Amino acid sequence: MEQKTRRWILIGGALATTAVVGVAGVLLWSGSRSVVVADAPVKPAETPVQVATSFLTRAFSGPASAAVFTDAPAVATTALEASKAGMSTSAYQATVAAAEPPAPDATTTELTASVTWTMPGAGLLKYDVKVPMTRADGAWKVHWTPTVIHPQLTEGASLTYRKALAEGALLGRDGKPLTQGTVPDGLYKTITATVGDVKGIDGWEVGITAGGAFTVLDTKKAEGGEKITVTIDPARQAAAQAAVDALPQGAAIVAIEASTSEILAVAQNKALGGTNPFVGRYAPGSTMKIVTAAAVMNAGLVQSGTAVPCPATATIGTRRISNAGFGHDSLPFHTAFALSCNTTIGDLGSKLDPNALPDMAKRFGLGADWAIPGAETNTGKVPPATGDQRVENSFGQGNVVASPFGMALVAATVVSGRTPTPTLLRGKPSEPNDVAAGPPAAVLPPLRAMMREVVTAGTAKQLAGIPGLAGKTGTAEAGGGEAHGWFVGYQNNVAFAVVVEKAGSSQSALDATAAFLKG
Repeated sequence: MEQKTRRWILIGGALATTAVVGVAGVLLWSGSRSVVVADAPVKPAETPVQVATSFLTRAFSGPASAAVFTDAPAVATTALEASKAGMSTSAYQATVAAAEPPAPDATTTELTASVTWTMPGAGLLKYDVKVPMTRADGAWKVHWTPTVIHPQLTEGASLTYRKALAEGALLGRDGKPLTQGTVPDGLYKTITATVGDVKGIDGWEVGITAGGAFTVLDTKKAEGGEKITVTIDPARQAAAQAAVDALPQGAAIVAIEASTSEILAVAQNKALGGTNPFVGRYAPGSTMKIVTAAAVMNAGLVQSGTAVPCPATATIGTRRISNAGFGHDSLPFHTAFALSCNTTIGDLGSKLDPNALPDMAKRFGLGADWAIPGAETNTGKVPPATGDQRVENSFGQGNVVASPFGMALVAATVVSGRTPTPTLLRGKPSEPNDVAAGPPAAVLPPLRAMMREVVTAGTAKQLAGIPGLAGKTGTAEAGGGEAHGWFVGYQNNVAFAVVVEKAGSSQSALDATAAFLKG
């Protein structure tokens, strides 16, 4: 090759005729061409700012990779990992302030960095840290100290983020959170729609954890929130739910604390469709005799010990009335009540004024109306009546209807003797719309004794072993040859009503009562 064809070539396409700054190369000859093969660029020594930036950039995304930029990697890794865990999902950002390069022979210097933590929920914690730097063997390192994480941090301590929980909550009677599934879904939705968002907005606090101590550095207090107690008793609710779930027919139980009128339990099984225990209305059957007995005693037609006839069948007005396969020439009124003698009650009911039964029913809460926060309710209806309608109404047929809630109020009023004020949410009282004064005091002691006799010697004597129990059974014709079963009563301060659809008799209601009270 001629001299003029000889060329110098630098791989990468650059013509090299002089030394290249920062690039080392090896000159090779290849035939008529000389080639320079480039080595890796010579990396200049990193400045303190660059080292500090590399450390802070990695500090909480990869503590181990950040620690190599310090003079104590193992200790730094442990400390950084602890604060990373303590700060949870908070985001970290740090910026090193510009600084003049240290003197060529300097072995130490100090930098400043601005730190920002962004907490969950966008809360910010800002502060500055000092970053000490040291040089050994020509390389700059961060001189490890916990204060590069936070100025107040000491060895063995860590930064910690924790929520400051808003205290608002929907609570059960036991003080524990009331969750969906604790009460029937429909009731839970009504309650939550009434109270809205009670929780409030969580706050936060950041501090230093050292041993078992926590020192707050900054905080954002929780906002709002309201604690609302639902009067439902979880234990009684569970017992009521288990009792109705054990039945194949539609069934419901409502329980009320008699002394306060607070609602303790509202249960229904899946077979009870299209309604709920607060509004579902049924003929109350012989449980209506609680109200009728109070009305006839108040009217002076009879007293508890008055001897009354109880024929097996009787024609009252134009209505032929029958008992459930029994009859007696004469027996005390309290016994006729305990045995549920339709002919006795029908005869006495026919002698009441047209408004006497409706008025007395309302005094026991049946047919009364309240606006109850958290629940839509309908206690029932007892219209004024004459003739055959009045007779049938007296033993809970005719055009009388009642909800399980309404009959539970009747039982609660027997116990308390006062006008009930049903409550589901404490601190949010019900508003009476159509309510009467409580029942006459004189009728209550004999009525309580009569309801107790139902259990000890009457139609509910299978429950005689349950202490303090009193009540009234009921079988209500529902058309088509079907009949609903009832038991309405109280045990000490707990009043309740049980209804079982198309049960044919009160037997299923008695079984459910036993399961509920023993559960």
